[in-house]
Amino acid sequence: MVLLFFESIAWQWISLISMIVAYVFVVYLVIKTLLQNNNPITTLSWIMVLILIPFLGLALYFLFGQKITKRWVFRRMRHKGLQQMNKISDLQLKSISNVDHIDNEYVHSYRKLMSLLLKDNSSFLSLNNHIQVFNSGSQLYKSILEDLEKAVSFIHIEYYLFEDGEVANSIKDVLIRKKKEGVEIIMILDGIGSRGLSNQYIRDLRSHNIEVSLFRPVRFPNLTNKINNRNHRKIIVIDGEIGYTGGINIADKYLVNYGEKGFWRDTHIRIIGDSIKMLEAVFLVDRYYLTNHIFKDLSPYFPRLDESEGATVQVATNSPESGTSNILNTFFTAITTAKTSIKLVSPYFIPDESLLMAIKLAAIGGIRVELILPGVKDSAFIQNTARSYVQQLLKMGIDVYFYQKGFIHAKVLLIDDSFSMLGSANFDYRSFYQNFEINTLIYDRNINKELSIQFEIDKADSEQIHLAQWRKRSWKNKLFESVARLLAPLM
Repeated sequence: MVLLFFESIAWQWISLISMIVAYVFVVYLVIKTLLQNNNPITTLSWIMVLILIPFLGLALYFLFGQKITKRWVFRRMRHKGLQQMNKISDLQLKSISNVDHIDNEYVHSYRKLMSLLLKDNSSFLSLNNHIQVFNSGSQLYKSILEDLEKAVSFIHIEYYLFEDGEVANSIKDVLIRKKKEGVEIIMILDGIGSRGLSNQYIRDLRSHNIEVSLFRPVRFPNLTNKINNRNHRKIIVIDGEIGYTGGINIADKYLVNYGEKGFWRDTHIRIIGDSIKMLEAVFLVDRYYLTNHIFKDLSPYFPRLDESEGATVQVATNSPESGTSNILNTFFTAITTAKTSIKLVSPYFIPDESLLMAIKLAAIGGIRVELILPGVKDSAFIQNTARSYVQQLLKMGIDVYFYQKGFIHAKVLLIDDSFSMLGSANFDYRSFYQNFEINTLIYDRNINKELSIQFEIDKADSEQIHLAQWRKRSWKNKLFESVARLLAPLM
């Protein structure tokens, strides 16, 4: 009976109608994709997938191709407290237009990069930042718990990934205790990244009047338009005086000792200084996006801090709605300012053509370029995509290393001996065009030196890849890498 049905005229009509409906959708989505005027490579990739493999292409599009629609841009927050930060940025932009009168070596060296963020990201320069670097979760979590215990006014937490476990439970206990003492506590957690956090955990916090908001939780029937555009940021602000940001999430896998399977090596920073104001502003805008709530008086969240001289810092943010990729622009501009060396650590290396060209030209120009990638795969598709770039990098004389002691999740760029950038943004399309990200730009020789020392440690824990060796890998690996690379702009 089943065979007869599939051979019947009815089934032929069903197949024909299905094909027609599919291609109608394909034509509609092709036109829609063209009218968005997005990145040409991404646009062309989607058009090819939709036309050549329509049924699979439709499924991929509804999972990964839709963009966020709600508009939330920073400058639309019509509040005097946040507008004042824009004014500071505008004034600084005007002041560095003539660097001859400014006694700051970093302004002279990185004027173009500073101006870019002042203009496009309203990210003012702060000169009084004292920074502590953490290269493991165990060190970081101990510091976070100690600072949370000392909070007297407020605790604001925004994280992509919170997972049930020892670390999360320790933080929950402190938060509940501080809430009983009258401390304001607000949390923003990404709806997909924190799917490993139990409902009971969130209920425990909310039962003690701790505000917990989920950023774009994925629920039916709106599943397909929420897979993308995740909040990948990691921010903690305590009393407006202490801030944390970087790449380390809240999860027990960051606690595993060196060499054990599953350890994630990552980098995070603790900040005391005026750059915390940018962290807090980003948090408040993201909260406004979720709740439409804004405080009548913002002064408690932006206290006056000690102005003793410290590291010069800017904070760069990215959002899929902003129109420009500030994170990509900062990577590109920083790389093109290099004079002697570029050191890059990235767990997911999928550069767009402009960044790939910038790195290759730097190497051709005699700049030493070193890149550390994961030797352990946490995602076969993404890691194979990254490995599709390795051969051409090696041909350009770029040193490539595969980290062997667990999974390296750090996202760090070091330029020469005076500039460092780290944060939540990976060196890939998703961070450049789809996610909400935050990176910290540090103009300081001491921090650069400290991060460079860790870079050398990571190199020692890595296997250097050589061109002759790399060419000998199997044809199956080469084919998988090439196919993965074709689909990379879509993911």
